[in-house]
Amino acid sequence: MSLKPVELYRDLRHVCLMFSDLIEEDGAAVQANQFLIVDGDTGAIIDPGGNLAFNELFMGMIKYFAPHRLSYLIASHADPDIIASLDRWMTSTKAQLVISCIWERFAPHFTKVGKTENRVIGVPDQGAHLPLGNTELLMLPAHFMHAEGNFHFYDPISRILFSGDLGYR
Repeated sequence: MSLKPVELYRDLRHVCLMFSDLIEEDGAAVQANQFLIVDGDTGAIIDPGGNLAFNELFMGMIKYFAPHRLSYLIASHADPDIIASLDRWMTSTKAQLVISCIWERFAPHFTKVGKTENRVIGVPDQGAHLPLGNTELLMLPAHFMHAEGNFHFYDPISRILFSGDLGYR
């Protein structure tokens, strides 16, 4: 397990970090990469992960951005390795969930009743722009490349395309 993220990009106001190996590789769980993007005082986590990754990610990001200040939890799709920790994030932050509109009515099944009320941003099939600080993330349709309603996310500042677990080992 590693609390130290890989710094993918950093300038004076914008940072992109990758958290990997948050869970022990004993074959009991699936590890997906989690990403923290911060622009100024606005932060987002892409693919917050499953329950086994929550504590390590929460503790690992504190040095870089206060979890309670997160604006968004962004999900490339609705598989459990991507959003099973949703209930814990919705309890410990005021962040909104950003997910395909086809999954927005299923996401509450990962939380206690009422946790997602007025906190879900459904991304339309054609994609959209998500304001993040002084920039916008592009939400690009990648339907059926991994899952129905799958999205990739492009950060124009770092020029990184976050493709979820498409191509992950």
